[in-house]
Amino acid sequence: MRLKVKLCDTVAMKNLVLAAEHLPCDVDLQSGSFVVDAKSILGVLGLPKKDTGILQVHSDDPKICTPFLEELERLGILCSEGPMIQKTTFLACALGEMLIDFTMQGRNEQGQRIFAQNAGGAPANVMAAMAKLGARTAFIGKAGNDMHGRFLKETLEQCGINSTGFTLSDDYFTTLAFVDVKPDGEREFSFARNHGADKMLEKSDVPLELIRSSGILHIGSISLTDEPARSTTLFAVQKAKEAGCVISYDPNYRASLWKSEELAKKQMRSMISYADLMKISEEETLLLTGESDYQKAAEVLIQSGVKIVVVTLGKLGAYVRTRQGGQLVKGFRNQAVDATGAGDAFWGGFLFQFSRCGKTPEDITTEEAAEFADFGNAVASVCVQKHGAIPAMPNMAQVMEQLKEERL
Repeated sequence: MRLKVKLCDTVAMKNLVLAAEHLPCDVDLQSGSFVVDAKSILGVLGLPKKDTGILQVHSDDPKICTPFLEELERLGILCSEGPMIQKTTFLACALGEMLIDFTMQGRNEQGQRIFAQNAGGAPANVMAAMAKLGARTAFIGKAGNDMHGRFLKETLEQCGINSTGFTLSDDYFTTLAFVDVKPDGEREFSFARNHGADKMLEKSDVPLELIRSSGILHIGSISLTDEPARSTTLFAVQKAKEAGCVISYDPNYRASLWKSEELAKKQMRSMISYADLMKISEEETLLLTGESDYQKAAEVLIQSGVKIVVVTLGKLGAYVRTRQGGQLVKGFRNQAVDATGAGDAFWGGFLFQFSRCGKTPEDITTEEAAEFADFGNAVASVCVQKHGAIPAMPNMAQVMEQLKEERL
């Protein structure tokens, strides 16, 4: 559970510590860039003076969380305004596809390609990146009740991602993607998805309590290619908006999955008006905005109502744009082995930093967004040095080491 609390005076701070001391779980208090144990009176009183802080209760048990919330409300130290001021259990929840990436690992003695089974799917990859960094995340989707679907569910659980919203269907099979990795680390995809379970996600499959208990709802565009998943995605986004969630959107265009480019444009653009945070690749700018120049494309999206836009530029880094202006954030020098999941790793890192800052999207400065992007670049830089997407997601220690390395 994550919420915003008042730290306006010493009395409020002492009351917060007294309330936290009774909880049987860890409780962290963040103020700016500082994080302390909320049960420590010395730690809390030693924080830089600010009017509010972000409290992270490491439990989702209603028997623990509900009485604690009631006590904070009684004491008058629980904030209640603003979209990021929520009683959240998860920093982020994603809805969309989760599938098997069969990634090329080389050739055998007969010259035949050898593929390794890896869990993939952009929304799931983003949640895995955040979870590996220490965030509580959840995933909503559908796969077949087959060997591949069960493998995917096990992967979510091993990553620490809540999988209660991940349905295994007896009627459809798990979607498969075959990924050929080129010498420079770039990929070529082939999909087996005609009767894939991810396309058949129904509104009834969506546990709204997961969305309502999340600070961020993240979606992609592959769930928009076909019904009923298309309508289900819109339904989930609308419910998330009603609940005050921040909407994160990564279009992730795959031409072979759409019936036509015109349909792709229409459906992918339909989500822009809902997005608070949006990531696109440089290759997607023309399709999404009609502008091939990434800076102009970012400006179009800002004018459309998106609060923060990030255009990924491959190994060169990323361009961030807020209402205040734009900034280029340089990437790291490294040798990519496999770029699968690089953009998802980047966005997972970006969302992780955003979710910890305690600000609403509209309050984030360009400089702060650039810091989030630099962190995301570091996550992606470590990720591409290994094969696969989810297996290659780095932990915080690896990212902190990467941040010490030279930028381009």
